[in-house]
Amino acid sequence: MAAVDDSQLAQRRGPQRMTDALPEYNIVDMRDRTPEDLSPSELEQLQDVEVAFILYMPDWLLAACPKLKWIHSFMTGHDHIPLPQLKERNIRLTNGAGTAAIEIAEFVIARVLEHWKFFPQIAALQVEHKWRPVFGRALSDAHIVLVGYGPINQEVARLLAPFNMRVTAVRRSATTPSLGADAVVAFSDLNAAMHDADIVVAAVPSNDDTTGMFNAEKFAAMQQGCLFINVGRGTAVVEADLIASLESGHLGGAAVDVASEEPLPPDNALWDSPVRISAHCSATLPNTMRRVHELFFRNIAKFATGERFENEVDL
Repeated sequence: MAAVDDSQLAQRRGPQRMTDALPEYNIVDMRDRTPEDLSPSELEQLQDVEVAFILYMPDWLLAACPKLKWIHSFMTGHDHIPLPQLKERNIRLTNGAGTAAIEIAEFVIARVLEHWKFFPQIAALQVEHKWRPVFGRALSDAHIVLVGYGPINQEVARLLAPFNMRVTAVRRSATTPSLGADAVVAFSDLNAAMHDADIVVAAVPSNDDTTGMFNAEKFAAMQQGCLFINVGRGTAVVEADLIASLESGHLGGAAVDVASEEPLPPDNALWDSPVRISAHCSATLPNTMRRVHELFFRNIAKFATGERFENEVDL
């Protein structure tokens, strides 16, 4: 087995946690290392690796590990992984979908409350020593549209249940059972679903179908004053169109935890726009990494038997 690249920072106890849980496995720790940094004996160990645990796919991995049988990426997306090469070599792939869903959903709720309850404005008045009531909006009976109804937006719906909001789930098929949603529509009906939305939350993967999904047309389809939140992939949003919709006054607000380019360059227009930006940090590392390892350990038990893994990606 190999723990590779920087997915297991020391403070996350990654390699030690693996050693403790899997004493029968020989673990090669490749954090901040490449094969060029290894001794001859370590290189020999690397050539025997059957399992790789990664964040991003190192460009040397496939060549250095001829016996590789399974890659686990704790990211949800796999656009950084050469899927055709894995398929050609019969290497199985799993991902971390759902492991950060709870905390990301909490972050979404926080952004909604921040915007609708006017927390920044209230804080600014305190700095100015001004006693001026600022009354926010009620969430009850508001309409929220959750675009992409995977683990993140399912958790958003669960957390919103006490607020009595009307929840519409948007997913590939409108006939898919969708616990927590009052209505389900297909992606093809997204514009119609958003016409009376008070809030739209995007949590879609990065692929050909979602790239540039939220463009000027989609923002125009949202009702005046709508709050837009993106916690999926930055490639889903045409950022110039988002900024234009905010500056025109059509959208009431926007918050993004992801961007089309990360890290976001200092000269990117998002910085000086009305968009509230966070640096891909809506998850909470201790909780997420605990679930990542628990998922990986459950799949290790399936590895020897050849059973289908949890979160296995069809190549």
